Amino acid sequence: MRLPWRAETRCTEWSVHDVVRHVRDATSLHVSSLGGRTAPFSAHGPFHPSTTPAVWLAASAGQSPEETLRELVVLSEEEDRLLERKAELNPSEARPGPLRRTLHWSVASAHFFWDAWLHERDIALCLGLKMSYPAAELRLATMYGLLVAATPADWSGEYVQTKASLGGSPDHGYEITHADDTVMVATVSPELSAELTGETGEILDSLAGRGPEPSELFGMSSTAVSRLTLLRQVAT
Repeated sequence: MRLPWRAETRCTEWSVHDVVRHVRDATSLHVSSLGGRTAPFSAHGPFHPSTTPAVWLAASAGQSPEETLRELVVLSEEEDRLLERKAELNPSEARPGPLRRTLHWSVASAHFFWDAWLHERDIALCLGLKMSYPAAELRLATMYGLLVAATPADWSGEYVQTKASLGGSPDHGYEITHADDTVMVATVSPELSAELTGETGEILDSLAGRGPEPSELFGMSSTAVSRLTLLRQVAT
């Protein structure tokens, strides 16, 4: 399929090509991190979700879609190779992550996966494409999406404690909790009483700032829903 590169996406100020360029930029940053190299765009200072990605895009203004795709393919192949090497050589390494704390390296890498997963939806859903995911991929997107949504409340010590039943997910039942200052997401039996229910894709999109507010999709307002909504304010 040939993409309509100038078509609109759910990122209202970005075309299809802009979103792909952003994913390429993020993949470049991930590859540099995995390989222990100086991060690209480091001259631009600290990362701010609402402004920094647009600054990055300025570096590739005028690039053709073909050039962007070629670079993304090369980076993705190197990313796969470096992930395998990291798992073999540094299985326990911790490093500063995007959630304002030191994390196991795989959690930091999961953030890049989640970002790309959301941006794929930003393009595909606007183009009317039907999305399907392998179970392992959807499980990772779901559990990390819940984790990252629960984290902003943790910064002020107001932890999320709730169970969710998400239709269409591999496990259906998930529990968000914490131990001391560590936020945790675990699968639980879907038969257990769940405070929150909804469809997986719609909920993950909403928590990340796409579409209706979480309270609309969950059909309720509660302390847990309010705290899970904070990510929208941080990321958009």
